[in-house]
Amino acid sequence: MKKISLTIICLVTLAAVLVFFSSTASAMEDSHDMDSSDRIGELFHESMQNGYMLSYYLMDLRDQGDDKAADHSSGGHASHGQKQMDKPHHIMVYIMDQNHEPVTEAKVGFLIKNDANETQKIMAMYMSKGFGITADMKAKGMYEIAVKAVVDDVTLMDRFSHEMQ
Repeated sequence: MKKISLTIICLVTLAAVLVFFSSTASAMEDSHDMDSSDRIGELFHESMQNGYMLSYYLMDLRDQGDDKAADHSSGGHASHGQKQMDKPHHIMVYIMDQNHEPVTEAKVGFLIKNDANETQKIMAMYMSKGFGITADMKAKGMYEIAVKAVVDDVTLMDRFSHEMQ
């Protein structure tokens, strides 16, 4: 009988230790994703540049009716007529350094070209642990997006294509 109780105590202790370590590992892993639940829009591009990770999120403000969209739109575009916004697309870039820490101070600029070779040059503002802009990507087709971020003395350059449907 003593042997059975000792075995049960050992199993319960082992289970408690496993639960503790698995929850600790999960919490450590969650700290690396920079509160992804706070990010709005859809992840549409990620890249690594000079050891920094850049994650891009896109949201069409015309489709958003909630306060979260209004909070993240620069210039309060969400309060304008939903279908008549000049720049209805909100793009956020989140930058993590080599230590998986969010970059909170940087100068970030976007250069966006559409199929008709129309160009938009936009400087991003720091907001919600990332850098955001509003842009006009209403026309369907391919967009070339170039981003330059200066973090301390490091210049990050990223370029990618995105199709608006």
